[in-house]
Amino acid sequence: MKFEYIFSIMICCFWVNQNIAQKQWQEFTPPGQQFKVLVPGTMTNGQKKILTDVGEMRPETWMCEGSGDDPNKLYLVSYMDYPAGTFHPDSTALIEELFQVSLETHLKDLSGQLTYQTASNYNQNPGLFYRATYNDNKLVVKSRMLLVGDRFYALQVYTFSEKSLNDGMNKFLESFRIIEKQ
Repeated sequence: MKFEYIFSIMICCFWVNQNIAQKQWQEFTPPGQQFKVLVPGTMTNGQKKILTDVGEMRPETWMCEGSGDDPNKLYLVSYMDYPAGTFHPDSTALIEELFQVSLETHLKDLSGQLTYQTASNYNQNPGLFYRATYNDNKLVVKSRMLLVGDRFYALQVYTFSEKSLNDGMNKFLESFRIIEKQ
């Protein structure tokens, strides 16, 4: 009888903790944008200017720092618009090159090692999902890149290696949705 009582309390505590954790996540849509993601806290943004082969680009990045007992330290979503018509849907080689160059640049910036990569399309839009380690395998980043029309999206989650198998990483990366215009 005592065992059943303790077991019931443990199940109840687990259920309460799961519901509290789930309530912390909320949908986020940047002002004036047509997409949303689930985030565990407040998003802040920044914009920078970079020069590329196709001219001056202004990627915008929104980030949320993990707090409290969140196993993830940073959630990021960045997006950048390329000139209209840059990526024709049949330009698979050009799209693959965009993903590969973006992946390689990210790994180089981190001095990281690619763990794996796989296709991660969104509806009919091409995408790439990958995981990498850096800082002597102490840190992990999971990323999802998507190309929707001529807009490039990069979602990233950073954490410590020992905490990298947590549900929050995939919850964020898989929550991306385009909001249909009404």
